[in-house]
Amino acid sequence: MQLWKASLIGLVVSCAAFADTPQIDSEAVRRVARHIACQCGACKDTAVCPMSMQGCGFCVPAKNKIARMQQAGFSDQAIIDQFKKDYGNDIYRAGPSNFFWLVPYGSLVLGAGAILWFVLRYAKAPVPAVVGGAPMVDDPNYARYRETIERDMGRFDS
Repeated sequence: MQLWKASLIGLVVSCAAFADTPQIDSEAVRRVARHIACQCGACKDTAVCPMSMQGCGFCVPAKNKIARMQQAGFSDQAIIDQFKKDYGNDIYRAGPSNFFWLVPYGSLVLGAGAILWFVLRYAKAPVPAVVGGAPMVDDPNYARYRETIERDMGRFDS
């Protein structure tokens, strides 16, 4: 009977502690944590560690600290400044700049331009008009041998 009561009390206490625990996976915490570099040395990621690194020795306490500071009313910049003060300026990670998005689109434009240049440069010349089975060419060297070529071709046709 004592064991049952102790188990019930332990369950109530753990549920109360869990209810008081800040939500470390909320969007507000991730918004700030994505600017904090992990200091554990193993995951080489921001404080928003991947799911496999949830047991990281830095990320979970950092997220808890961020959530508590947010509940206390600190702004995002004040939280980041506090982490800089505690760990140094190397902890701050800026997000990608606006120019980051130019890279893929710029590559597409340059690639399309290179393809267009290649096609226009190496496109075949227009095919000359054909009269009587022979192309009409204004080349004087071809005109000299045209009669000979036609006579020789006539021999093969008969």
